[in-house]
Amino acid sequence: MPEKLRIGVIGCGTYGTHILKCLSAEARRDRIVLAALADPDEKTRAGAAERFGLAAFQSAEAMIANTSLDAVAIATPDHLHHETIASALSNGLHVMTEKPLDVRSRRAEQMVERFRRAGLVLYVDMHKRFDPAHIRLRQDISSGHLGRLHHAAVHMEDRIEVPKLWLKNWASQSSPSWFLGINFYDLIGWLTDLEPVEVWATGQKGVLHQAGLPDVWDSIQAHVRYENGFTAAYGFSWILPDCFPSIVNQGLRMIGSEGIAEIDSQDRGSFAAYGSQNRSAVSNPFSTLEYDHPLHGPVTEGYTFEAIRHFIDVVNAHRAGQDVEGRYPGGQSVIACIKLAEAVDRSLDAGGVVAV
Repeated sequence: MPEKLRIGVIGCGTYGTHILKCLSAEARRDRIVLAALADPDEKTRAGAAERFGLAAFQSAEAMIANTSLDAVAIATPDHLHHETIASALSNGLHVMTEKPLDVRSRRAEQMVERFRRAGLVLYVDMHKRFDPAHIRLRQDISSGHLGRLHHAAVHMEDRIEVPKLWLKNWASQSSPSWFLGINFYDLIGWLTDLEPVEVWATGQKGVLHQAGLPDVWDSIQAHVRYENGFTAAYGFSWILPDCFPSIVNQGLRMIGSEGIAEIDSQDRGSFAAYGSQNRSAVSNPFSTLEYDHPLHGPVTEGYTFEAIRHFIDVVNAHRAGQDVEGRYPGGQSVIACIKLAEAVDRSLDAGGVVAV
């Protein structure tokens, strides 16, 4: 049996910290070795190093060169994924990256093929696939409970702090479609096994322009036709007011010839309002739950953490000689959502319908 997987984390911002929490808990459970972290921002790097007790490096290259690693988890800005993944590949490391794999589908396809030839795992954290409600819906669709699929409606909306604060240094290189839409473009494809054919996208600007982020989309809507006539209406924005009770608002509904399915990914019956906080909170423990385990201390549960743990399982199975192809979010299955996001951009530029 191979030795415990040694993992380094690249990028220690909001979601990089999320990954560090999960991997730190898995290290306490003696499943992996969390070896090091890297981030170019000195304050962010130092804070994460102290919090998680890890060696810290200014760059991914320095961390990889000076640390014994088997794999890396990447949480850099979307447009920087490619160079970081390429560096990991050149050093023979397995990779888990945040979505999207890349912002260019052709380059992503080439990277998938390079990892395949190298015999390494290239895993994309498409955690919507791990939501128990989405897993159930996929089973129901496959079983024919909805009949022939007719249409779906999807929404995902962030508070304005996401582009203004979280992504303030690179929001201009992203959009609600790329940052939010990728999640549901992938999910609808995974649920239905249908390929998108054409898209008509519209959008609005102005709020973020006034907030100091010129020419950044506030909201984007995309009407997508899939093969077999199925359609999906997507609505994405990241300008919800600061008073909104949660960082994200999201959900989907799907209609078929034999039924309807609705999933409220946002408000699942958990609500709180505390005097110590300036807003009420709608929490989603299905997604993220942290608590003290009697044996292991702080641990993580929820489908966003389960997606990260699945990476560990996949790499361990691969190292043990098992065939894991097609059993995780990777390879060709994650290219379709990038192509759809590219088509949304082309439709916005063209002002009409474009082929995917």
